[in-house]
Amino acid sequence: MDAQLFITAALQAGYGVEAAEVALVWARDRLLQGGGSPGRMYIFRSAGNGGGGAGQPPPPTRPRVLLAFRSADDALSFAQASGLGTSPRLAAMGLGQLLTALIQRPSIGALLVASEGDGVLLAGLPTGARIERAALLDQLQIADCRL
Repeated sequence: MDAQLFITAALQAGYGVEAAEVALVWARDRLLQGGGSPGRMYIFRSAGNGGGGAGQPPPPTRPRVLLAFRSADDALSFAQASGLGTSPRLAAMGLGQLLTALIQRPSIGALLVASEGDGVLLAGLPTGARIERAALLDQLQIADCRL
């Protein structure tokens, strides 16, 4: 279960099990307020997303956004409409997996779960429910102190 993956990552980051469970509920509630259920979500990876190897540009200096979609069709539509890679590949992930990436990778500043099929873009990204990395870490810290 992907919730356990997040709990394990939170433990490795120095937080307690109960704090991780509270933070997971908090994140789930944030996504529910943004509309829709936080079930399986889809991210895309383009074939050209290498990791800074020889001849590739260095990683970005500003925080990245982990963009997730509630349907595979919406993810593919966005990737194709935005010209993001010649052959985007989808990966299905649960909320726990997405939050794990958020706390384990400081270069990712936020998780954005796009609203379903609205097509509205702000600064090149779709609108949707957003969970900032700093807010997630704050929730873990607050829950850890309360327990």
